[in-house]
Amino acid sequence: MRGTVMRKTWFCLFLLLLLVGFSGCKRENGEKPEVLARINDYNLTLDEFQKQLASDMEMDKEFKLTRDAKKAFLDELIKKEILIQEARKLKLDTKEEFRRAIERYWESTLIRDLLSLKAKDIAEKTYVSEEEINNRYRAMQAVNENLPSLKDVREKIKKKLKEEKKTALLAEWINNLKKKADIKINDSLL
Repeated sequence: MRGTVMRKTWFCLFLLLLLVGFSGCKRENGEKPEVLARINDYNLTLDEFQKQLASDMEMDKEFKLTRDAKKAFLDELIKKEILIQEARKLKLDTKEEFRRAIERYWESTLIRDLLSLKAKDIAEKTYVSEEEINNRYRAMQAVNENLPSLKDVREKIKKKLKEEKKTALLAEWINNLKKKADIKINDSLL
């Protein structure tokens, strides 16, 4: 009896592993992904190609999607994959210098995304009053008598004031983070 239960358990586990294994090989609709190109042991699927192509098209608004353009893009992806494979073969991806470069890139991207998120949040909450615009205009008039009318420069002044406020609020936010942090500096090592 105990052996039968054990066999059934192993059989169920085997089936589960088989299902999980095969589910990774198929698309959501049950079809196998279409392989556009095979580069040594790497399969470039049509779906992956289309995603990368769409991403590049977003960055280059002048890009014209033609059959030749698709072929050229595919050729670039193939070259890139061949170079990556060669770099891995030479174990360049395991060198400390490479890992540090990736870490620096990751950190800078993380910081950029954080600052972008915070700047967006600040921008949504930042406003400029008519009084601030008028005060800035009067200050500018005191220095430059030939200044165009307030009506002509109102939007420029408003935009400049908003940017100044956003920059100041972002700097204040960073300083507050610094104040909250537990920072200890060993001055003797400087």
